[in-house]
Amino acid sequence: MKFAIVGTGAIGGFYGAMLANAGEEVHFLLNSDYAAVKEEGLHLISEVFSDIHLDKVNAFQQSADMPVCDVILVCLKTTSNESLLPSLVKPLLHDKSVIILIQNGLGVEADVAAMFPGVGVAGATALISVNKVGPGQMHHLDYGDIEIGNHNIQDTGIIDQVVAAFDKTGLIAKKAPDLNTLRWKKLVWNITFNGMSVLLNTTANKLLADKATYELSKAIMHEVINGANACGAQLPETMVYDMLQFTIAMRPYAPSMKLDFDNKRPLELKYIYENPVEMAKAAGYYMSKVDMLLRQLLFLSKY
Repeated sequence: MKFAIVGTGAIGGFYGAMLANAGEEVHFLLNSDYAAVKEEGLHLISEVFSDIHLDKVNAFQQSADMPVCDVILVCLKTTSNESLLPSLVKPLLHDKSVIILIQNGLGVEADVAAMFPGVGVAGATALISVNKVGPGQMHHLDYGDIEIGNHNIQDTGIIDQVVAAFDKTGLIAKKAPDLNTLRWKKLVWNITFNGMSVLLNTTANKLLADKATYELSKAIMHEVINGANACGAQLPETMVYDMLQFTIAMRPYAPSMKLDFDNKRPLELKYIYENPVEMAKAAGYYMSKVDMLLRQLLFLSKY
């Protein structure tokens, strides 16, 4: 299979480098890092796996110069989807290409599918701590699991092939039985710790080290599970304890929204907060604490 990485930042650089290092044909679309990667390659420093240096990289600055690919892995922030995806992805498609969105939030697959009628779309969640630390340089702190859920791909065998390709890298890869449940499961963590890290100017580990914010985090997580289940997901209440323990055990890490806020980039509020609040409310459950986070984040993003 031919893979295209659209958005070679921390996430795209990590998964693309892992796939290429395992022998897959991977083509990288880059913006400001293009010259550095073309000259010096991609560097992945990992606290978990062996470091990777890809000396010769299939690097491109324009998607029109890339070959058509079987699997397009979109690793951009969702804030760029509407303005960039149509022009970036269209040149990469052949009649059997599929688009897999390694992005956060709820409802993104439907919106992207509407941009590309007749093209199969799936969503993926990444359980990973990784930062971009320089042009073409990623620092991988922990984990790397990836799970893929189908939205409208007719021949789902290609998802199995993608999972097998990720398996060869040494990562844990799975095919999710239900995209809606997959998305809500990730939101239990993202809604809680992205927003609170921005609003309180802190990191997830510090939130859980304080009794008051530990209890607040737990309450928000339970509320998200209630919203998820109202929307047809099947999430057990017991996952709150497991997710809290997992977060406590993580290496200290600033969530992506905190990094975006600190670097004055747009916040991914539509898919991580606005859509979940609206969809849960339409299903009969009002996530009041999540809505409060959303309103505060909207204020910060304006001023």
